[in-house]
Amino acid sequence: MKKAISVLMVAACMLCMATACEKKDKKENDTSAAQATETDCTAAERVTTEPEGEITISEMIDQRIKEEGKITLYRMCIAESNTPVEITEDLKVKIISYDGDKLTGYKNPDDFLMETRLGDIIHNKVDYSTYNIGAYGGNWKRYDNEFGDEKYVEEEGYVQREITTDDSGNNAQLETLYSYSKGTLYSRDAGSKEWNQTEKNDNLPVVSFGTFERIKLDGKTYMTFCVRDNLDLIEYDIIPDNKFTENKTVVYDTPGTEKTTVNTVDYLKEYQAVPQEELEQMIVFPGSKKAESSQAAD
Repeated sequence: MKKAISVLMVAACMLCMATACEKKDKKENDTSAAQATETDCTAAERVTTEPEGEITISEMIDQRIKEEGKITLYRMCIAESNTPVEITEDLKVKIISYDGDKLTGYKNPDDFLMETRLGDIIHNKVDYSTYNIGAYGGNWKRYDNEFGDEKYVEEEGYVQREITTDDSGNNAQLETLYSYSKGTLYSRDAGSKEWNQTEKNDNLPVVSFGTFERIKLDGKTYMTFCVRDNLDLIEYDIIPDNKFTENKTVVYDTPGTEKTTVNTVDYLKEYQAVPQEELEQMIVFPGSKKAESSQAAD
């Protein structure tokens, strides 16, 4: 029943660490403040019930945009050397949304990496009026550095969705959300008055989807996708479920003939989605043997 999970690739991912809850010894005379902290760090549970149906990535994105105006995801990036990691409400994530036309990033001014605590999002404690909200992976300008000056002037830019196939043209290999930009890069060496011009035409992948599973946090379920990017970072994307998705498993899309089965194993190798057994080594869930052994080691 496995079908290809569509992939939306990331343009750039900052090297950041997932922040885990600080483990504290529980005492009989816990104060209410300590109990509140413990509750605040609730860990995710893996949902193991059999899904009642299936949905493609395209269907999920299109339905969410149609009904809610956008699809929002929460991303964490971790170095493989820092796994395993526990998915908790205390985890810090980047917030990205896509409305069918453009990608938007939500930068938290109170955090060094501009990330947001997952529990604050879940419990609607985020004050977005203080956030820097704008284009995700947008244009850059850089001036007066030690090597010289650089600036990029964009002439055209937009977001596009694209499906590519293998050489036969039959099997869907990749469905990607790209940030496309065309413009001119002006650069000059330090101390020079002469500007060099370079025409640039960039088509950069932005958001990635890979190995699929579902988790539950505070009674709500979330779709999760995990991939390994070209920098050997693990990208873990979390998307809130709604009534349209909550009882479905996510499957691959195919061009032209929807729901045509493709080779899952080859797909995972080619596009660096993390195999399920490897994902289980990276992500720790409470009550698992790995979690118990980790607590014993502490």
